[in-house]
Amino acid sequence: MQAGAPQRRLAGNLTETFWGRAALRLVALVLFVGAWQLAGDDSIDLLFPTATRTLDAFVELVRDGRLPLGLLITGQALAVGFAIIVSIGVPTGVLVARFPLADRVVTPYFTFLVAIPIIALVPVVQALLGLTFAARVTVIVLFGISYVVINSAIAVRRVRTDLTEMARSFGAGRLAMMTEVVLPAALPGIMTGVRLALGQALIGMVVAELTIVGAGVGSLIAELQGRFKVAGVLAVAMTIVLVGLCLLSLVEMMERRVNRWSVQK
Repeated sequence: MQAGAPQRRLAGNLTETFWGRAALRLVALVLFVGAWQLAGDDSIDLLFPTATRTLDAFVELVRDGRLPLGLLITGQALAVGFAIIVSIGVPTGVLVARFPLADRVVTPYFTFLVAIPIIALVPVVQALLGLTFAARVTVIVLFGISYVVINSAIAVRRVRTDLTEMARSFGAGRLAMMTEVVLPAALPGIMTGVRLALGQALIGMVVAELTIVGAGVGSLIAELQGRFKVAGVLAVAMTIVLVGLCLLSLVEMMERRVNRWSVQK
């Protein structure tokens, strides 16, 4: 048992590095694509397509410009929605943590958004805003904003009291206390909320595109479904997954850097 400990530590260290994680994910991707290729059937178009037929459909959609245009339109809704989530969610979380009245008034609503399936509110949003860009952005915000608010509030509440007391003893005002002490100490927790909110925003983006079909990849999927292009639908779906994974990996990398900076501080 003791002899295997160094090997386990070495394997753990390798998976903690960037290249180790990349190699592990590459191996998993190769195994996944191989299993997909074996499970697919290209005898007729309506059956589950192989990986190669899906790749051909992806190339065709990119070549004729429909997929890049759809991703651009959809990405605009995601970017605006996520910007609203962060710009409103973080200050709201700080207010909730610092002011008991704001906590009593605001927290029940965001807890409600976490507890219920947001997809149930999509028909209400559609009835109020129609098949518009604003409706898709609203759905994305509803999916993600609670996670930023709640995690930001928890992170601010967990700031060590000795830090705030020391800053107060040196004469720090409220603004300096917030910008120089509280927010830097709470930043790792806030970033956790941002990462969770991005995952939820991606889900909201897909839900909005599939239910409020006005433009973007939602209309492209609806068109391909209507023409029974199974490989095309799967190509669009896999593209959305890959884009989501890239965005989440970027936020996770930022979160790790913030955590290291916080520890050094």
